[in-house]
Amino acid sequence: MNHLSFSFLVLLLLGAGCFQGISIPPTPSLEPGPVACTMEAKQCPDGSYVSRTGPKCEFSACPNPPPEPVPPLSPINKTCHGPGDAGCGLGYQCIQDCGPPVIRVDEPPPSYHCQTDAFAKKPRMCPICLASNTFVATPNGDVKVTDLKIGMPVWSLNAHGKKVPRTIIKVSQTPVSASHKVVHLILSDGREVWVSPNHPILNGHPIMSLHTGDIYDGAKIVSTDLVPYWDTATYDLLPDGDTDAYWANGILLESTLR
Repeated sequence: MNHLSFSFLVLLLLGAGCFQGISIPPTPSLEPGPVACTMEAKQCPDGSYVSRTGPKCEFSACPNPPPEPVPPLSPINKTCHGPGDAGCGLGYQCIQDCGPPVIRVDEPPPSYHCQTDAFAKKPRMCPICLASNTFVATPNGDVKVTDLKIGMPVWSLNAHGKKVPRTIIKVSQTPVSASHKVVHLILSDGREVWVSPNHPILNGHPIMSLHTGDIYDGAKIVSTDLVPYWDTATYDLLPDGDTDAYWANGILLESTLR
């Protein structure tokens, strides 16, 4: 064996001995150790509390709240079918709307809606007109308001306050609710008329502005009671000329139809 071969063999044996004597440490584990969360608590909407938990110390989920109770729908302004309709429910009544100030004969009547008992018991101040038992003065004698027609003559006032004949240019028939009330105006000379509270008197104010003891149309007012109306419609007329005035049961009033 030559010198070169012997040297290589020695190195090989020494290397084998070195490798056998070396100990390789194990790779450290990457698994996280136990986590200690802080002792904070969060209050939930229902008043309970939850603590932090889990590897990220997040707050636990709050319990699901019970569903909110759904309040019953109010029947106010719900369409109904007339007095006695039980669809409005306890504490409510089906009453008729006022409608516009003037409804022509061929138009439908005001509709019905649910309202509270308290609302239904209040006087209705709809802007409507003369009671059906009213007689209007004309050059041909008194004529019942329900029989007046466009083109008929009627007594009115001119700009100087003089009684003059004029021609009717408008008439109206306005349906009213079952709870409608009218003012029963009684004068000291025996004249009386039943008319809706908002109907205008000679100065343009509503008739409900009159009071017992006032002087109106040349006589003292005896009473202005608000009484239930007995019919299903009220009536009005409009004369041509300088004013809207006419005599209803002998008492000067103004028209609502101008």
